[in-house]
Amino acid sequence: MPFEGFICDVSGECVTPRHCLECARGGAPGCAMTAPVVKGILEGLRPDDFGITVTTLLGCPRKTRLMKEWPYFLKPSESWWVFRGQLMHGVAYDYARYDEYAIAEARFSMLVDIPSGGIMTISGQPDLVLVDRFHLLDFKTTKSTPRPRLTFTCPETGKVIREGQRAPRGKTIACPYCELGEHPKNDVKEEGPPRAYSRHVQQVSLYRLLLAENGIEVSSAEIVYQSMAEQLRIPIRLLPIAEAKELLESLVALHTQKDLPGILTDPDGAWECDWCPVRTKCEELNGGPVGKAALEEEVAPIEHETGAQEAPRKRR
Repeated sequence: MPFEGFICDVSGECVTPRHCLECARGGAPGCAMTAPVVKGILEGLRPDDFGITVTTLLGCPRKTRLMKEWPYFLKPSESWWVFRGQLMHGVAYDYARYDEYAIAEARFSMLVDIPSGGIMTISGQPDLVLVDRFHLLDFKTTKSTPRPRLTFTCPETGKVIREGQRAPRGKTIACPYCELGEHPKNDVKEEGPPRAYSRHVQQVSLYRLLLAENGIEVSSAEIVYQSMAEQLRIPIRLLPIAEAKELLESLVALHTQKDLPGILTDPDGAWECDWCPVRTKCEELNGGPVGKAALEEEVAPIEHETGAQEAPRKRR
């Protein structure tokens, strides 16, 4: 079922989109929303007449299914990202009107076989394609741009202990690869350039596949992360076309399976549940919490010989 309306940030009542828009235009006492922002949010949430999108495919398939089957409402304050993400799209579109070798905000589609039978239309709108350079740019608004990549490597075995944007707490890092068991953190740390997030690499790689199916060749791409303070351009390595096709087929199979897809179990993706408009229904059908709460595993304190207790641990 489609999006039905907003949950008023002031009263908590469910209201129609028109009511929210008129209230915002009239001053919206106690609310930060203005009419242009509410309209932008509504346009960003418009139904897609071209089939399922690349962005949707890369999101939670359980959420996609539930949003089709159950009515949902959103808080305007929690939908700000829908509007903010459109700002650069308009800039790119205006630029493409000036550059004869640029394509911006054009929708491309392709047909994909559904494993259970039938055909599905997959669509997407690459932000900006520079056709003379065979180059694709995708803009991402974010709270903060990706940080330098930190790699912690065991000096005894050469194996990577940990890799990411954040360092572990404390002066040492536990090592499962050698007899020492731990190393001084700063002695085994190397700092590398920031990397694009894996889902964004997949998204742009699928855009490249869409473009190829429509006769437009792309051989290079970059993600442009934009925070309120800076921009960061990160060149990416695109997935080979064959690998992108395999990824697309696996995502289509997941989104079209007969049974309701399971809850998110990847710690890196569990944040989605905090912003999911159908979380309540998801938890009801799951019979328990979802998201980060579902990943927490309560462990009974372990009694040592000394009588001291070990603190409960979380599932990694």
